[in-house]
Amino acid sequence: MLPFGSLSCYEILIMRMKSLWFSLSGLGVALFVACSADPPIVSVSDTYTPYWAGTRNPYTGIHSQTGDRRAKTWKEVYGRTVTSTGPSTASLGRNPMIRTQSSSRSSSTSSSSLYKQVNVQRDYLSYSARGRSRKSMSPRYVTIHSTQNWSRGADALRHSKALKNGALGRLSWHYTTDENRAVQHLPTNERGNHADYDGPGNRYSIGIEMCEHPGNSRKATLERTAKLAAWLCVKYDLPVSRVVPHYKWPRHGKKPANKNCPHFLLTNGRPGAKWQGFLKVVEVYRRGMTGR
Repeated sequence: MLPFGSLSCYEILIMRMKSLWFSLSGLGVALFVACSADPPIVSVSDTYTPYWAGTRNPYTGIHSQTGDRRAKTWKEVYGRTVTSTGPSTASLGRNPMIRTQSSSRSSSTSSSSLYKQVNVQRDYLSYSARGRSRKSMSPRYVTIHSTQNWSRGADALRHSKALKNGALGRLSWHYTTDENRAVQHLPTNERGNHADYDGPGNRYSIGIEMCEHPGNSRKATLERTAKLAAWLCVKYDLPVSRVVPHYKWPRHGKKPANKNCPHFLLTNGRPGAKWQGFLKVVEVYRRGMTGR
């Protein structure tokens, strides 16, 4: 290699620019890997940052936080206390989300009727979209997520737009629910990329993301999600125990491996009484369709 003294100023400048370009390229790859490891937050403008990037949550719903007077307890929202003693505290007869049911038996309804209540709107990703795996799947689980996206207007339609225009890279899931609708992004017999890279969560589960942006009713979103999960259980002959949180699927190489998701249905980052209460709601709707 020639010494710098024998090079012109122009040649030195070119060498320095190439060195800077390689450095920035390496940084870009590192940032892509870091930011694509988990579902990002989608803003109204479809720009996004990782979920851990210092976002302030203006809406708390049932997720009580220390010192936040606006936060509501499960009992305040759903009219029933679900304690740490387990599933028996959230009985089918006094379901925490279904306030209209007074009897100890769930009211019967057809699967088609319940599906209409979910208000599913299909908006499939194109075959050329990065999130389309085009790999077949026989669903064995239903995986529940929360978007951890508190940007204004980040509803199910906005997430669908972000998935379709490639703002989320290779990420994809099957449904996004909010207070008004459930948007379907993928056929339920096709793999998504929402749980654990190429692990069993992706290979064998249907992914549902729940919106939690400001102004969205968490209660309505949870109930819509429970109805959708119950309908999927009946459609694919799955027990309610196969409805699982994202937490179930470890992400190798991540610390912690099991993600705190959906965070407002977990207790100290793990499935507990709140998660069991949610499953009771799913069970009510499942029994309403099957009668058993």
